[in-house]
Amino acid sequence: MVTKSQKIRLGVFLTVCFLLLAISLIVVTGKKMMQQKKTYFIRYRDVSLTGLEVGSQVKYQGIRIGQVVSIDIDPDDISSLVVTIDIKEKVPIKTNTEAMLSVIGITGLKQIELRGGTNAADELSPDAFIEPGQSLIETLSGSAEEIAQKVERVLNNLLNMTGPMQQAEVSELIKNASAALENINGLISDNREDIQQTIAAASNVAEQLDSLVSETHATMAGVNQLLNSTDVQKTVVNVHKITDELARVPYTQLVGELSAAIAQTRKTVTHADLTLLKGRQDLLSSIETLKEAMENINEFSRIISENPSVLLYRSQQKEIKD
Repeated sequence: MVTKSQKIRLGVFLTVCFLLLAISLIVVTGKKMMQQKKTYFIRYRDVSLTGLEVGSQVKYQGIRIGQVVSIDIDPDDISSLVVTIDIKEKVPIKTNTEAMLSVIGITGLKQIELRGGTNAADELSPDAFIEPGQSLIETLSGSAEEIAQKVERVLNNLLNMTGPMQQAEVSELIKNASAALENINGLISDNREDIQQTIAAASNVAEQLDSLVSETHATMAGVNQLLNSTDVQKTVVNVHKITDELARVPYTQLVGELSAAIAQTRKTVTHADLTLLKGRQDLLSSIETLKEAMENINEFSRIISENPSVLLYRSQQKEIKD
């Protein structure tokens, strides 16, 4: 028999549980009511929304950002379904964002996945329509249809190939291939020695190529050793020193001095030409005088040879004068 105290304790327990439940409901509903949201619409045309229910999640890159508020049929276009969603106010929705349907596990339930959107795009204002994207289901359906069509085409080709006429053609092709293989085998048997010689020659060429490659590697190693030698490095250092010294040479001053030397040489040559010209004139005068003297001597010799008494006559006249 239940006592009065037990009834009181039961009533107090139920009252406390009811108050806790009421407080939890108030906190949860109040928190949801205090959250500021913005509404968007998505129009799906000729797409089945089976598995998408009111209250389904709306996610962006796997993060829950809202929920489905309602799913309605457009009265102006009965092939279109308009889905109303509420999004958290702080979540930016861009104009190039797309809404795609995705399946949750193997339950058949669906949710809306928002993807895309770039920083450069403008933000989509509330109460606007988000562009629907091609869902994974549609992609798989399209791929399945394409695969089915290709499989059907392959099967039709196989059926065509296995027909009576095609079987005869295949048999003839196999016979021709067998005959060709027999001819090739006979050709190989008849020319086995030549083929072996060719293979041997090819092997010899390969060995020579290997030897050439080895020699080339050795040569390259020698060149590298020569380049890394101390003499080459010293030569390079000396070339650098000579280049630096040539770079420090005052080319302008050197060119000026060279020009002055050329001008002085030109003056010297000109003076030498004038001296030679003057000496030539003096030489010509001397030659002319010498020529006159020779003529006089010749004349005097001629007179003496014709009349030697002239010398005596002249000598007597000189004594008389004395």
